[in-house]
Amino acid sequence: MQLPRPRTPDRLRDPGIQAVIVLLLLAVAGFVMLALAWRGAARTIYVPLQMPWVLSGGFAGLALIGLAYGAISIHLGRRQDAVHRAEVEELVRTAATLAEELRTGRRALPGGRRLG
Repeated sequence: MQLPRPRTPDRLRDPGIQAVIVLLLLAVAGFVMLALAWRGAARTIYVPLQMPWVLSGGFAGLALIGLAYGAISIHLGRRQDAVHRAEVEELVRTAATLAEELRTGRRALPGGRRLG
């Protein structure tokens, strides 16, 4: 007997959205590391014994958060650039088609004038 596959929204099937979700989960993991480091350092009264908590959990958590948000920024910028590039290509394609139609006489200029 084959079990039905759970339906996922189409938006979640997009690899770009999946990448953002993974990077956000990395950022959440960084915040969890910060919280655990804070808790470990707060439980220790002797300051030299707090340093391992701060170094291992705190700095690693900050690094993970910075990595995740930097990667999200780069990823979203690249997606926006891809959309812009597709729009410009469509505009150039439309302009080339219009120029060809004007050249061959299939389309007239405003006012009924023709080229040539």
